[in-house]
Amino acid sequence: MKKSVLIIILAVIFALYPVRNFVSLANVGNEETTIENSGEAYLKELSDYDIKKAQSNVKKARGNSVTKPTSTEVKEVLKKLSQGKTTYRKVFRNVYIVGDSLMNGLQAYNILNSNRLITQVSASLYHLSDNVNKIVKAAPQVLILHYGVNMISTNKNQLNTFISMYTRLIKQIQKGSPDTRIIVSGLFPVDTDVAKAKRFTKIGVYNKALVKMCDELKIEFLDSSSVLKAHPECYGGDGIHLSKAFYEKYWLRFIIKEMGIVG
Repeated sequence: MKKSVLIIILAVIFALYPVRNFVSLANVGNEETTIENSGEAYLKELSDYDIKKAQSNVKKARGNSVTKPTSTEVKEVLKKLSQGKTTYRKVFRNVYIVGDSLMNGLQAYNILNSNRLITQVSASLYHLSDNVNKIVKAAPQVLILHYGVNMISTNKNQLNTFISMYTRLIKQIQKGSPDTRIIVSGLFPVDTDVAKAKRFTKIGVYNKALVKMCDELKIEFLDSSSVLKAHPECYGGDGIHLSKAFYEKYWLRFIIKEMGIVG
């Protein structure tokens, strides 16, 4: 009798909870065990990593993946923006920007076309996972990704988890949309007072890991730290989120110049 009841209960569970989810959970469990065992080794690997060489390799990815616009073309676009002869919406019409609340500012301030923005407040990489198919279907010319501020941790194993998941998701996009130029935005620095929080002291380590990931995936890395260091007045009250001026006056112009986005 008890055996029959157990069989019925198991049958109900499998009916309500697809088998693929059990498989997925099993894989996640194995993956987490592997990551936990390798966290220390990954940090050691990062400490030995030649960041300058990696950044040089990452910059070459632009030349390998797209035709780089000339400096004259870039200057012309920036000039037209200053004169009001073009708009960010036109310049970024072939660019999809995907990420967390720091990217959501572009939508909240109505700066870029909302149909080119896939953003969410407090987003983690699970947000990217939920939108991979949408990105692949859109097959954008350029894709800018920004994730990490909501996942940064002092736990050495979490960094490995973050990079492993990010790598897997980017590979899915590369496979589904091979002609898309992928740019990974590094974690933005936070304001001085907020930077004292222990987890934010790891921003540099996370960015180093992101550069390494980009090097291995042959994609580009966008380092925006210089913009915020030059304009700390753009921080909001929480020392993390940013003003409209940051995006309109500085960051988007920086991307145009640094990454050669001309429309």
